[in-house]
Amino acid sequence: MKIKISILLSSLFLFPLLSFSADLITPAEKLELDKGVMVKKIKWKKGYVWPEVTILTLLKHSPLDNLNIFLEFNDHKNYIPDMLKSKIIKKISPSQLHVYVEMSVPWPVKKSTHVTNNLVSHDPDGSHTLKWNLVKADMIKATDGYILFSPYEGKTLLKYVSLIVPNSSFAGLFKNRVATDVEKAVIEITKHLEKKINSQALPPK
Repeated sequence: MKIKISILLSSLFLFPLLSFSADLITPAEKLELDKGVMVKKIKWKKGYVWPEVTILTLLKHSPLDNLNIFLEFNDHKNYIPDMLKSKIIKKISPSQLHVYVEMSVPWPVKKSTHVTNNLVSHDPDGSHTLKWNLVKADMIKATDGYILFSPYEGKTLLKYVSLIVPNSSFAGLFKNRVATDVEKAVIEITKHLEKKINSQALPPK
């Protein structure tokens, strides 16, 4: 499924938990990325049980090609770890969608469900962004984040940012695995994007 990209005025949509900065990478991060290393940043915010996690990595294909594959929400359950179900339940506009998600979670609960509001935008430099925030959920207070695909020296820079605010007395037990789980998810996302785009580029038999 390909979703038509339209221009959104970012000032109309507020994502209060995250800082969305145009400064994508530092010189030190650039050195790591150029060596093919995935960069992981963990930010502990006062008053929050779980950290904000940022992952940076490079992809081979164009920003728009990668975004279009990631926007196939119904396919997320097939490659994102611990995701049991993912489907679009409301299409507000070509650029705004509500997505229902079921996730497998650690003991003592088997799964959690939530609905996110998803907004697609693009910038004149060729960057494409999907932002999400929480509409409703059974076990979390908030889930804010974005995935950004930007042109980078003939490749694409992927920036994935996630901040989840849990609503469970057991959440603190798992705070040290949050960053690892996000990193694992991004690894699987990048594998899927590459595989899917490569398969579409193959000439018909």
